[in-house]
Amino acid sequence: MKLLAAAIQMPSEPGNISENLERADTHLQSANADGVSLAVLPEMFNTGYGLLPDYGPLAEEVDGPTISHLVARSRDWGMAIAAGFVERDGHHLYDSLALCLPNGRVHVYRKRNLVFWERFRFRPGGDSVVANTPFGRIGFAICADMIYRRVWDGYRDRIDLAIISAAWPDFACRESGRKHWLFGHVGPLSGAIPGKVAVDLGVPVIFANQVGQTKTTIPYLGTWITEKITDRFAGKSCLCDGRHSGPILAGTDESVLLSEITIHPPRGPRSWRSTSPSGFVASSSASAHSGLVSPRIGSIAEPIAGAS
Repeated sequence: MKLLAAAIQMPSEPGNISENLERADTHLQSANADGVSLAVLPEMFNTGYGLLPDYGPLAEEVDGPTISHLVARSRDWGMAIAAGFVERDGHHLYDSLALCLPNGRVHVYRKRNLVFWERFRFRPGGDSVVANTPFGRIGFAICADMIYRRVWDGYRDRIDLAIISAAWPDFACRESGRKHWLFGHVGPLSGAIPGKVAVDLGVPVIFANQVGQTKTTIPYLGTWITEKITDRFAGKSCLCDGRHSGPILAGTDESVLLSEITIHPPRGPRSWRSTSPSGFVASSSASAHSGLVSPRIGSIAEPIAGAS
């Protein structure tokens, strides 16, 4: 099956949900006009990503206004939409990714590998999620999740497509361009890892990252000392076909990246069923064994505290 996919690379103003949703809506309308079947927005696109004092007032349940709006768009246009948001479930907040389908179903994945200040704002998700969709089986990751081998080993031979939503920083001063002395090598990995995942798993990967200005706060392990970088998001969103061609890569500006991807049918008769933390989720499994990026992918990175 071939389908036209879009990775929407956009900036988000921290705390300004209405402005961010309007900006995303403009890009989604453009993607729909181009005939896109599946569009992906960045991590926490509606709230913005940054060290805010409290995400509680910005958090929404799955049937809240942001996801309800995207569900309506998906139904009206016949276009699946994946988007990162801050999810409220009872007393807990999660850095989540929702996949809205034209039939009204919503599949929700919660980020499992929280970094830096995220650990003090959100609760980590517990399971991988595999959503059965008209496009095939889809697996999910959010930003720093993608550097861990156990994440992708948990999806191996279980998915036909992977979606990654991110707010991955550049770890460089946005004025001078000077790379951070410790994490400066991490920024460029945002555009490299998805392509390696696609080749390793043999499935297409859609990666949507934020762009624009940010401030990265880096704590020193074992101390209360932190270092603040006047940073920017790394961009480099990409669409990777996996078996047929190399990645289509964006730059560092706001853009809608379009490409046709090929989804192959499942290799075997096996299927999985389970429940999601919220919304309708077709299947999930517990994380596989711990470790970093699979040897098949290559030792791309150590667990990076600075990646979102």
